[in-house]
Amino acid sequence: MLLELIAAAALAAPWDAPLTFQGIGPVRVGTPVAALRRMGATGENYPDPEIDCSYWRTPRWPGLLMMVSGGRVVRVETEDRRYRTASGARVGMAEAEIRRLYGPAMRVEPHPYTGPEGHYLVYRARGAPYGLIIETDGQRATQVRVGHWDAVQLIEGCS
Repeated sequence: MLLELIAAAALAAPWDAPLTFQGIGPVRVGTPVAALRRMGATGENYPDPEIDCSYWRTPRWPGLLMMVSGGRVVRVETEDRRYRTASGARVGMAEAEIRRLYGPAMRVEPHPYTGPEGHYLVYRARGAPYGLIIETDGQRATQVRVGHWDAVQLIEGCS
């Protein structure tokens, strides 16, 4: 029985794991670049060499981007509807439904580029430096990002 459970977990699709404030599965805030490489990930540096930031992808987690700064993961993001947060929110979900999942602790802010129609649904962890921002077009979620609060707030990727 135990071996069957282990085998099932190994074969589970990566999107079966939820996105939490700290990442997804073994891809966590603080994961070093060396561990990403062992997962088969490759990175692409930000075009401005003055900014210590890169984006990494791995075939194990298709549709996810990992932002790396200081040699460690600081943010995980997706526009892929297969992934869900621990509370059940996902890309494509109705904004009103996401707001019901998180309740009054979730702030609604105008999206910096598509507001006032588009929104940022913002949820910050209590007592921890992590957060979640779900971008919407005003009707449905278009992107989910989690991780270190300072990185999650960045609007244009690394800047």
